[in-house]
Amino acid sequence: MSAYEDLDAFKARHQLTLAVHRVAEKLEERDATLGEHLWAAAVCASSRIARGSGFRNRRMFAACVDRTLAALSEISCYLEVGYAMGLISQEDRQELESLSGRALFDSMKLVMSLAGGSPNETGPP
Repeated sequence: MSAYEDLDAFKARHQLTLAVHRVAEKLEERDATLGEHLWAAAVCASSRIARGSGFRNRRMFAACVDRTLAALSEISCYLEVGYAMGLISQEDRQELESLSGRALFDSMKLVMSLAGGSPNETGPP
């Protein structure tokens, strides 16, 4: 198992990514573009944490994790649009928003822990 797989922020993002995939599959026939954007934002959120953990510098890792927050905002935006258009159910929206909230919380904890260390420290906290 890679070091990033042990991080709560990654675990939360991974759960979110799997749930987004289920919703994106449902969107495939009704609005493939929205589904693709939703899926891409979810994958980006997880992969940035994995990428950041590969850096030997805590500040670089923190910057990657911080960038995942933008992907979470994108997911939220796509959920809102899909829900407003009647493409995403209330149940799916609530599930994804809950998972997204957990991912945001865990990511903020990770960013704060990385910011607390010396800029030249290496590896995950």
